[in-house]
Amino acid sequence: MRRLNAAAAAAVAIGFGLFTLVGLLSGPESGLFYALTTVLLQVAAVTAAASILIGILNLLSVHWTRLKDRRKGWGYSLLLLLSTLLVLALVALERLGVVGGSPTPSSILFESVQVSIESALAGVVFFALVYGAYRMMRRRVSGAGILFTVVLLALLLGSLPLPGLGLLASVRDWLAAVPVSAGARGILLGIALATVVTGVRVLIGQDRSYRE
Repeated sequence: MRRLNAAAAAAVAIGFGLFTLVGLLSGPESGLFYALTTVLLQVAAVTAAASILIGILNLLSVHWTRLKDRRKGWGYSLLLLLSTLLVLALVALERLGVVGGSPTPSSILFESVQVSIESALAGVVFFALVYGAYRMMRRRVSGAGILFTVVLLALLLGSLPLPGLGLLASVRDWLAAVPVSAGARGILLGIALATVVTGVRVLIGQDRSYRE
């Protein structure tokens, strides 16, 4: 029975996957076929949104339980719950027209908190990189360690708003435009290839989640 259920799940996944793939490849010219494919994609998007909503509700439930039982770290749970309720109430008031303005208070709050958190994380990354270079050079001096340290110093010193650092600023811009950009594109290509491989495994019934 278990194998039959796994085979049925795999058949449904393969069928819908092939249907969607053919519909996307055929384009709008296929008429009803493409329209059904669009409906399937919309259903997938709604399902993903519902999954995110369920995850948020589960997160709030976990922190409410921790707060109610006064477990360790319940203060952070209280802060999370209060901030969540504050943002939800603020957005609801904006939707009802009670609170307005351009930009909206919720966007101002979001951008202020987001920028502050990103700045703090950037500072943490800075210290982590410097400490990592120090540990690397202290343990063993190697070509890779020297290259890492030189690149790190060039990036950090080139970002300082000080006169006389034009050459380092040019080196920083080149590093960001060539090696860093190439690495980022390589990562994106790897993600795309992994997505294609996963999709192909689902279409041919080799994905383990549908067989077990």
